[in-house]
Amino acid sequence: MNNLTLILAVIGACAILCQWFVFTSIRTYLFEKYGPMSRRIAYPVLIVLGTLNFAAGILAFNTEWFPPDTHQRKVVTVLFFSYLGFVLTMSLFFLALAAFSRTLNIKDKAVALIRKNFQGWKRPIPAASDRAGTGKPVEPVISMSTDAPALVTEMSRPEKSRAVSYARNQREADRASRPPSPSRRAFLKWSTAAGIVGVAGYAGHGVAQAYRDPVVDKSRVIVPESAGLSRPLTLIHITDFHFGLFVESPELMRLIDQVNAIEGDAVVITGDVFHSRISPVESAAPLLKKLRPRPLGNFAVLGNHDFYAGERRSVDTLREGGLTLLRDQWETVEHGKSAVHFGGIDDPLGNWIWGKEFPGFQSFVEKAPGERGVRILLSHRPNVLSLAAKSNMDLVLAGHTHGGQVILPTGNGNRGLSLARLASPYTHGWYREGATRMYLNRGVGLTFVPWRINCPPEIAVVRLVGRTAA
Repeated sequence: MNNLTLILAVIGACAILCQWFVFTSIRTYLFEKYGPMSRRIAYPVLIVLGTLNFAAGILAFNTEWFPPDTHQRKVVTVLFFSYLGFVLTMSLFFLALAAFSRTLNIKDKAVALIRKNFQGWKRPIPAASDRAGTGKPVEPVISMSTDAPALVTEMSRPEKSRAVSYARNQREADRASRPPSPSRRAFLKWSTAAGIVGVAGYAGHGVAQAYRDPVVDKSRVIVPESAGLSRPLTLIHITDFHFGLFVESPELMRLIDQVNAIEGDAVVITGDVFHSRISPVESAAPLLKKLRPRPLGNFAVLGNHDFYAGERRSVDTLREGGLTLLRDQWETVEHGKSAVHFGGIDDPLGNWIWGKEFPGFQSFVEKAPGERGVRILLSHRPNVLSLAAKSNMDLVLAGHTHGGQVILPTGNGNRGLSLARLASPYTHGWYREGATRMYLNRGVGLTFVPWRINCPPEIAVVRLVGRTAA
């Protein structure tokens, strides 16, 4: 078993466990089945879930039944991965609901305990003697039945301990299976129903936003006077197509048409043009050829998924598509009376989620042109910013994070909360370290789930101007 098979098996097992958790939660909260589930129900449900997931996975990744770059295949993958995204989101929802319900139970127990102690403190303590007007203590009366057995056997200490433990466990089990109060049951039931409807609605909204035309974000940047620009320089930045998963030829053609309608001096693509080994990489070449030639050129670098799709295939297709592929290389072009140095680096692949290591970066910097001019670094991974700042880059253009695809607003005007923070301290938008600025593009493609919520796809148009022109 290779590493990829093992990873897919672990992901599949986690997906089935999440689906089981959602099923049991819906059974408990929505249908108010608070008793334990019998094996006659549990085993068939697990078998059905496993079978359905296996069949759906085969359909989503089998290129013979649903050939790549077809509408049928896109429908199958969007439905399957949207379902997995729905299950994951519902799992988080039910975890939060269970924690809230548990908090309420703890509060109820605390209130009951306080009341009990308060009542015990208020109750008068009986006197040691009850004179009852006689002035004599009342002797306790012990009544013995004549039918009582003559011999009482005492349990041994271990037996008594086991009996006490069994009784305690039985009481806890009875208390755990006891349904909550009617008002609590109604709250859990309607919360579950609202959660299902809300998550399903957001999933549909996420798919719709993911397949809308990318928004065009325009920015203006003043470059240092020492770099020099005799006239403004406009860059069109696109990234992360992930061609072959949720993005097929029609979406790629629409993107190219939109980019061609934008005026600019150069087009730069910062990686992940393709998605995986089953991506129809070669079919993208004739579409990429339709990109308008620009005065300074059309440039690209490789992202981690381009390596997953096959390094040789990706390199040949990008070059056949008319792009200048920069692989730890520099390209100098003249722009008016100024020199513009485009540098591009391969994604280093190793520890691609949290890693900050770029082993070949120093040798790449040493190859940088020595002549005066604007230095623009193209990197798929944004974590290169610190190294770029130390190497006096003027501008870094990056991708990789997709902006998180789903951004939860936090209400304080910042970038919001998204899963992109798991991959990088940078999520999307502009960053600055020293004199180096970086624009992190949200990308146009999709991965993991075909959703974009509060994070539309984008085409970034960056206009660089010299300080004297500002």
